[in-house]
Amino acid sequence: MSHRVVVTGIGVLTPIGNNLKEFSDGLRSGRDGIAPVTHFDASKHRCQSAGELKNIDFSAHFNAEELPYLSRGSRMIRVAAAQALAASGLDLSVEDRSRIGVVLGTNLGGMPADKAGYAALHYPYRRGRAKPEEPWRARVLESFICAMSDQVACQYGLGGLSLVMSTACSAGLHALGVAMDAIRSGQSEVMLAGGVDPLSEMPQAGFGVLRSLASDKLRPFSKDRDGTLLGESASLWVLESEAHAKRRGARVLAELAGYGGSTDAYHMTRPDETGRGPARAMQAALTSAGMKPEQIGYIKAHGTGTPANDVIETRAIKQLFGERTQVPVSSIKAMVGHSLGASGATEAAAAVVALNDGFLPPTLHLDTPDPECDLDYVPHRSRPAALEAVLTNAFGFGGNNAAMVFRRWEG
Repeated sequence: MSHRVVVTGIGVLTPIGNNLKEFSDGLRSGRDGIAPVTHFDASKHRCQSAGELKNIDFSAHFNAEELPYLSRGSRMIRVAAAQALAASGLDLSVEDRSRIGVVLGTNLGGMPADKAGYAALHYPYRRGRAKPEEPWRARVLESFICAMSDQVACQYGLGGLSLVMSTACSAGLHALGVAMDAIRSGQSEVMLAGGVDPLSEMPQAGFGVLRSLASDKLRPFSKDRDGTLLGESASLWVLESEAHAKRRGARVLAELAGYGGSTDAYHMTRPDETGRGPARAMQAALTSAGMKPEQIGYIKAHGTGTPANDVIETRAIKQLFGERTQVPVSSIKAMVGHSLGASGATEAAAAVVALNDGFLPPTLHLDTPDPECDLDYVPHRSRPAALEAVLTNAFGFGGNNAAMVFRRWEG
């Protein structure tokens, strides 16, 4: 028996809002969250801008003894988890927590923000000292990506399935999909899932070396696009079986109707120019949902702003939806940056916001039409829309593709 899966809570921290309401307001207004980097000295990097969290005081969420021992990634995902659980109304004291699992997507985990952090962790050993100084000694385990799901599981005493997905930029969406499958199969009735990646100097340098970063602004689908810009975010979701949500009278945000994945099997960084891999992922998500392309009212695109990705994603959409499709498509990365392993889950939250709040998030900075990117990308400003079903994409290095379908919940 396959169980329907519903979303009952979403917590988010993003450069345009530190909860779901603020995030929705930022999307609707087309807020640009990209700004000069403050986490580390970016003056010698190829790019000095990124999407950082703003107006977030972690001391309001953690006590003074605990705070120094938590990496930025752990702080972010634990705050998002608290938001999601509060929004869901789930009372863990009456739940069988041995069957509630955690699945998170991340690429960086508890990675230190700058070179000084790496020095604090690793250099003492090279000097013959026994161990790093406190609190960095505790951060050694925090630097492992598996620590992200463990942080949430330990915080709430959750003894079910615990996994971390690390499939580059699709990790967060794959995490939601794996959690969905655990509920559909009957393994769990409740799962916590999502993604987190903090801004860090290493990927800022690495993407610069790959010449993947924009010279000034992130311009998805625009002819003059020249790269992406990094960001940071955390998104944690409460997913439940329909039966479990109904038993406790939960407010449902949306149905997680379908999920699909594929791999280009082509190149470690360059996507297959045909778009066949992303098209397969989207088709798999539709098949999983029992839906046809014409039932989708909006596509939240991966839309990185890199020359290759945007045209290939456009080709993939046309393969599935038809050359003359009128389905609106938009990318929110010009507002929040690319938060790598967290982006799939965070941007899926934008798709649910669009479904519930009745608008299409805009694609900022789309100033110059590209003949190869000729769909309706909702340029510059958000647009009112009554939606019944939406699709969200996340495509990662190595050709790791994920797609997901959400339906409006009618009860």
